[in-house]
Amino acid sequence: MLEINGFVTGAYPRSEELIKAFRKYFKKEISREELKKKILDEVKEIVEVQSTAGLKYIVDGMFEWHDLLRPVAENLSGVEINGLARWFDNNTFYKKPIITRNISSKDSILKDYIYPEIIPPGKWKLILPDPYTFISLSENRSGLKLDQLLFRYAELLNEELVELEIEYGIGQVQLSAPSLVWSKLDEDTLYLVGDAVEEMLKNVKAEKMIHFFFGDGLNVLPHVLEYKVDVLGFDLTRTNLMKLAEYDIESIALGIIDGRNSLIEDVEVVLKKVEKYLNKKEPRLLYITPSCDLEFLTPEIAREKTILIKRIVNALREIF
Repeated sequence: MLEINGFVTGAYPRSEELIKAFRKYFKKEISREELKKKILDEVKEIVEVQSTAGLKYIVDGMFEWHDLLRPVAENLSGVEINGLARWFDNNTFYKKPIITRNISSKDSILKDYIYPEIIPPGKWKLILPDPYTFISLSENRSGLKLDQLLFRYAELLNEELVELEIEYGIGQVQLSAPSLVWSKLDEDTLYLVGDAVEEMLKNVKAEKMIHFFFGDGLNVLPHVLEYKVDVLGFDLTRTNLMKLAEYDIESIALGIIDGRNSLIEDVEVVLKKVEKYLNKKEPRLLYITPSCDLEFLTPEIAREKTILIKRIVNALREIF
């Protein structure tokens, strides 16, 4: 029997009030405690939105994350941060990590960036950059080869994941992998990344997902079918759904809600697209998700799109 659920796949946008609070904090006009109080208020609000929408897994909003790479880059020895680089084809930027030598962890990597205690047990969704995305978007001045850096990153993040799972419990771990689909990589690299992903997720009991966005998911097929993950997620603003249906994917996340467009999708239009896919393929597990993070939208639209997930999921359950 087909199981249908939904969740979001990345960070939420900060409210204007929270943006102002961060500015005041960086100007030393308010304390860390005052900033954290405002962050907690926003975390609680967005967790409530997702809970009300009945999402299977819940993110804490990732309001502490200035970009996807920053928390990891700031807490690894052998990594410096210097200069801005464009975040794929978006009008946003990230601070580029500079790898100067073999990397190691200083302490807990994510402890100051996460709020799992606000989320019901077993529901927390943790999102991290996959090994290739982190390393490829960094500048390598270490003299180490790609495979050495991929596996060192994977080992360190695996230690972090196992510790977090013991302490808090994790419902799902998502590896965000835009670099893997931004262009078509050679087979050797894709197989190497698959081994690094397996190392990163070793002994993690939570559901394991890799999400391909900002690029055509067909770029990594069929190679990623061999990756040791439970769910493959695709950005359907960049990936043709009917071509995706040519592959046997048992558990799939369809990023059919555009995370970079404020237009609210028509439920009936979405249903017809998904029905067409399900007439060709019968996965065991189907998730309805945004194509990417919702941080490119206004807070109001991001919340509407979260509720939209529930509407689509409920409509699909009535049909299937």
